[in-house]
Amino acid sequence: MEAVAEGLWGLADQHEKKGELGKAVKCLEAICQSQVSFFPIVEVKTRLRIATILLHHSHNVNHARSHLERSQLLLKSIPSCFELKCRAYSLLSQCYHLVGAIPPQKQVLHKGLDLTASVGNEYA
Repeated sequence: MEAVAEGLWGLADQHEKKGELGKAVKCLEAICQSQVSFFPIVEVKTRLRIATILLHHSHNVNHARSHLERSQLLLKSIPSCFELKCRAYSLLSQCYHLVGAIPPQKQVLHKGLDLTASVGNEYA
């Protein structure tokens, strides 16, 4: 199934390069809505990519936020993935900022800081 995800990622790349963002998002959402399960990391990467496209090229902040919140739930079950977790926190903080939800934004930023502090302690 990973080959299917890679194929859809590639197709989404092509659509995004052509400026066909709706088609790119549909390719990526096909992975998230599939009846067949992908590894959680595949779904997380896909949802982060959807959110990035939506935040950079549209005003659909709520759609982006829902993908990011789902990504965070999936990331809780994965012990590593520091970079993906940081990216999810950063994008989700941006979403909350755009809709003026300051308390949730602060909470997400604190979680991100806690994550970086805990990883920093492991390497100290």
